[in-house]
Amino acid sequence: MRALYFMSSTAVLALLAAPAAAQQASPAPTAPADGTAPNTDESGNEEIVVTDVRASLRSAAEVKRNATTIVDSIVAEDIGKLPDNNATEALQRVTGVQVSRDLGEGGSIAIRGLPQVETTLNGRETFTAGGGRTFNLQDFPAELISRIDVYKASQADLIEGGLGGLVDLQTRRPLDLPGFTIGASARALYADSVKKTTPTGSLFVSNKWDTGIGQIGLLGSFSYQDRKYRQDIDSTGAPTPRSDLIPGQTVFAPNGLNQIIVVGERQRIGANAALQWRPAPNLEFTLEGQYQRFKTTQQQYNANIPTAGIAAVAGSTTLFPNTQDASSVTYINPRLTAAGTERDTLDENKSIALNAKWHSGPIRLSGDVAYTKSRNDLFYTELDLATNIPSFTQNIATNPPSSSSGTYDLSNLANYTVAALTRNENHYKGDELATRVDGEYDFDGGFLKSIQIGYRYSDRTIAQVNPLRYTGQTTSTNPASYTNLFQPNAFNDFYTRSGANVDFQRNFPYAIASRLKDDFAGVLNQLGLVGTLAPSVLSVNSQLAAFDAVEKSHAAYALAKFDFVLGVPIDGNIGVRYVHTNDLIRGNQRRTELVGGVITPIVPTIIETVAVRNSYDNWLPSANVRAHLTDKLQLRLAASKTLTRPDFSQLSPALTVVPGQLAASQGNPNLSPITSKNADISLEWYVNKSTSLYAAAFYKRVNGFIFTRSTPNVTIGGLSGYTLSQPLNAGVGTVKGAELGYQQFFDFLPGALSGIGIQANATYTSSKAPTSLAGFVAPLPQLSKYSYNVAGIYEKFGITAKVAYNYRSSFLSSILAGAYTPPGGTTQSYTFPVMTKGYGWLDASLSYDLTKNVTLTVDGQNLLRTQIQQYYQNETRPGQFTIDDRQFMAGVRVKF
Repeated sequence: MRALYFMSSTAVLALLAAPAAAQQASPAPTAPADGTAPNTDESGNEEIVVTDVRASLRSAAEVKRNATTIVDSIVAEDIGKLPDNNATEALQRVTGVQVSRDLGEGGSIAIRGLPQVETTLNGRETFTAGGGRTFNLQDFPAELISRIDVYKASQADLIEGGLGGLVDLQTRRPLDLPGFTIGASARALYADSVKKTTPTGSLFVSNKWDTGIGQIGLLGSFSYQDRKYRQDIDSTGAPTPRSDLIPGQTVFAPNGLNQIIVVGERQRIGANAALQWRPAPNLEFTLEGQYQRFKTTQQQYNANIPTAGIAAVAGSTTLFPNTQDASSVTYINPRLTAAGTERDTLDENKSIALNAKWHSGPIRLSGDVAYTKSRNDLFYTELDLATNIPSFTQNIATNPPSSSSGTYDLSNLANYTVAALTRNENHYKGDELATRVDGEYDFDGGFLKSIQIGYRYSDRTIAQVNPLRYTGQTTSTNPASYTNLFQPNAFNDFYTRSGANVDFQRNFPYAIASRLKDDFAGVLNQLGLVGTLAPSVLSVNSQLAAFDAVEKSHAAYALAKFDFVLGVPIDGNIGVRYVHTNDLIRGNQRRTELVGGVITPIVPTIIETVAVRNSYDNWLPSANVRAHLTDKLQLRLAASKTLTRPDFSQLSPALTVVPGQLAASQGNPNLSPITSKNADISLEWYVNKSTSLYAAAFYKRVNGFIFTRSTPNVTIGGLSGYTLSQPLNAGVGTVKGAELGYQQFFDFLPGALSGIGIQANATYTSSKAPTSLAGFVAPLPQLSKYSYNVAGIYEKFGITAKVAYNYRSSFLSSILAGAYTPPGGTTQSYTFPVMTKGYGWLDASLSYDLTKNVTLTVDGQNLLRTQIQQYYQNETRPGQFTIDDRQFMAGVRVKF
């Protein structure tokens, strides 16, 4: 039905030649109808683009200068001449954007402190299935991007959903290019910790023709990345109050340790194709398709030693000076679990869209219909070995924290028993059909420049289907009984790449991850666990995790653009966007009954489907004003209201009850959208073609932050006393800050020195928001107060070099709370913010043009081998320490 609707919609679109425009506003008043900015000289005349770093930075500055709201951009060459693998890594260079690290490469982003970011592809909403709403920017290979626009202030024609801002990824289109163009790249990527080399490559072909039916353009591009990696994690357990370590004192000691070696491979495939037809100068059709596939196969080997409640050797505990924090403790007979794990994920995204544009005189009409389909899969399998260590010492004072098992032989498989086997699967799928129609009428002179109106309809579904939750324990626990299931430790260099010269648990055996991945049924059979996969139990676990959602939204907007002189030239826009949202959320609950005052699941198990409908309306006004103080200096003022809807997984009404523990968890289908009222000011000075400076300040008042909160003494099914974990809308929070940016090429210097350039920016952000602890206010998680980027550039005589350093200060990761009773005292509560220490990241690239068509390249990532370190409020309570590979790339680019 969706396919039929899509085909009929595209047919109507083609016949009327007035369908929906790209979902975003044009970034510049003079932008072409496809949303890309023209390349003009200072007189406004179109010019030939020179595709070097200097020209790309100049182009990005021009996009910012001409935009109708506050926008920062990165253009293709700026991305291509840094060792960026995906869109997220490119975005780390943008002022006000903070990037989290995921296995050594860019992960999620936040704009001005808020991770609720709307993502679009060529102006159309895009997403990755997985229970959330946004697109996983890691999925998109950097080679396919022509430009990235980061909208920090809103206007009425932008898609709603970006509380912090909107990121639009743009790919190339053939009619924008000079003619036949072919480009290709090939690189070898070496990871120094895993000591593996893998290939990456891309291909781009485009051409256009003048025909009897008009101008036709065709484009195709493809990118393939294969990256192997290793990550070492030394995780110290949360500080736990202990009164049994030092007589008469309460001491905070870690509740254990977990050492994890992660090795894996990531394959990223991207492709896009575009067909354009311009039958007349005022009429254009664009048909384009996109495909991304991001696959991770990952093995994890870890030693986990919990120490909470384990007796310690008398007199073995030492403290950091002038603290209650243990620096070293020796425990008697703790249990070590050695796990071998296979964790594989897959994102796959597909989209197809048809766009049409027509103009005549003062009238412009445009329209768009797009269909997006996405899936996300997770397979997690873990098989454990267990042993007891006679004497175990944990030393928290070293960097990183270390440990010792004394003379105990961890490598001897005979010292272990076979423990639990775990299998989890998550499978998400989603799709969206979106259509849009826009029209604009230009006025000839006067205060009012134009009136723009538009309408957008979207129909989106998301579902978690066929999940699996299984845990089994074999009765025959001798590992010698199971051939080809376990192996000796192949990694005797844990954390040594950081230069650490301390003791770790290095020689433990573990399950062979490839068996868990490729032959799970055989592993079950070998362990004698096939019979434990009771269909009733398994199906209950699966169904309770499943949910599906249907969301339909209607959005209409009106936008007035104005232009007048009041001492200085002033232009801008004012508008309002109205959004109506309908949700249908379905989830499953286990039917229970009250037996003797105790809630008991009905046998045989009955699963009930619960469906909840919601409907709400939002008005989102916005205003953007720009004053041209001189021909090179401009001041912007912006005010807007934005929203982000709750994640679909948060809305699921599924209720899971554990009667024996009086614990329950549930989504919340009655969650409201998070809204923000925003004010922005930006002063921009475009000194010349290669030099620009800007300063900006912003303020956001956010209402309805969503946190998972535990509520005690909840009555469920007639029985009170349950602790219910559920996402809730919290109160009001604020985010405020300032940004500075500067870029320049020193063209005035003589000779070779004229190739020197610099790009730098800095951001200050302060925030205050409610947390998962009722009444406790803290900075926003994952938000650094200070961050900056500095890049040194050289481009001359065919040589292009760039060294880029990115730094972010410490930030809140999460919050740990609890209570304890000291000897002879009264109960006291404690709250420890879990902090990530500030860190920097250094990348570099070097290329040389052998000819005008062939370039040799060398790139490096994580050159400092940055250690990312967490701690619980104070550094005498360390948490997790992580190091990743250095990555080196060498290759060739060609273009004709």
